[in-house]
Amino acid sequence: MTALFDHHVHSDRSDGTVSLADRAATVRVRPHGVSDHFPWRDTLRTDDDVLRYVADASALGLRVGIEYDLGVAPPLRQTTREALDYVIGALHQIELAPGEWIRYDDAGAFLKGRTRSFGEAARFMDAALAARIRERTLDVVRAGIERDGIGILGHATMGPLAALGDPEAAYPAEWQERLIDLCVAASVAIEVNEAYGVPHREFLERAARRGAVFSVGSDTHFELRPLDRTMAMIAAAGLATVRFVSPERARPR
Repeated sequence: MTALFDHHVHSDRSDGTVSLADRAATVRVRPHGVSDHFPWRDTLRTDDDVLRYVADASALGLRVGIEYDLGVAPPLRQTTREALDYVIGALHQIELAPGEWIRYDDAGAFLKGRTRSFGEAARFMDAALAARIRERTLDVVRAGIERDGIGILGHATMGPLAALGDPEAAYPAEWQERLIDLCVAASVAIEVNEAYGVPHREFLERAARRGAVFSVGSDTHFELRPLDRTMAMIAAAGLATVRFVSPERARPR
C-alpha cells in the first residue's frame, strides 16, 4: 500500500516532545504534517499565534494543521483557517450543561494502554448519561463543521463510552450513522487514529458504506513510529487507499 499522509502529529509547540525542525526531518521516513493543539497554554492561544506557527513550520517544508479543541477553542478568523493546510477537530472533554464537564483524560489513558483499567467505568454505564454524551457530541461536532470549518474529525469515538469495552453497545448503530452523515455531507474526513485505536471496525465499515472519506492520524507526541495499529484497522475494515485524503483534500472551508 502507498504510504498514506499522517495528518495528526504533535510538536513541542503544544504537548509534543519533538521540535518542528526534527519533525521536518522525519518527513522522508513517511509523509506527515504537524497539527498541534489549539488552544494551548502560552504558545497557541490566538490567531496570531497560529499564524506564527504556520510560518515557522511552513518555512521548514512541513504541511501545517492544528488540532482544534471542539467545544473549547475560540473561533479562528477565516483568513487564519485559510493559512492552514487542514484543521482537525477533536473532542477531549464535553460540556453537557453549563459548568457540567466530562473530561476524557482517564478514558484516553486507558485506550492508549497507559493504564490497566478505567476507574470511572461504572459511572458511564448509566444509560441516561451515555445518551446525553452522545447527543451533545453530535451538537459539538456539528458546530465544528458549520462554524469552525474543520476538514478532519479526529479520534471520533475516543472517550469514556469507548473505554467501556464494547463500542457497538456504547455507540448504537443509529447514532454512528448520524455522526457519519454529518461528516459525509460536509466532506469531512474521519480519522483512523493510531494512538487510541478508534473508530472500531464496524464504525469504519458503516462509514465506508455511507460514502465517507478518511484520514490517517498517528497522534504521536513523541518519535515517529510505524502505523501498525492503523494499517491493521484499515485492512480489517477493507478501506481502500483512494478513500484517504491528502492535505489538499482536507483543507478547511
